[in-house]
Amino acid sequence: MEQNILPGMPDNMQSPSVAESGHKRDSSGRVSRVVKKKGELLTDNEKKANHIVSEQKRRQNIRTGYDQLIQIVPTLTPSQRSEALILQKTVEYIKYLLMEREILEGQVKNINM
Repeated sequence: MEQNILPGMPDNMQSPSVAESGHKRDSSGRVSRVVKKKGELLTDNEKKANHIVSEQKRRQNIRTGYDQLIQIVPTLTPSQRSEALILQKTVEYIKYLLMEREILEGQVKNINM
């Protein structure tokens, strides 16, 4: 039997399963969207499964973005997983960079005078 789309959730809450929805798993085990020929309509289960896959991709993209911010902002560490803290420190870092830029632009103007 195929695994359900949302590992860790009870089977009765995971409707539809991959097999029922017509989805296929790629080589990494991820579920891909159902694509039908032009003019063919998706079933309700296929629509629901497509929505679940899209939502999983959206959440993964958000997690990736936060991971990238943790790598870029020097005051963040991988152990800091609070989204609010990550955003707060990122804003502080951007403000710092803007201030540094203004200082450097001022120094360039002084040199060119």
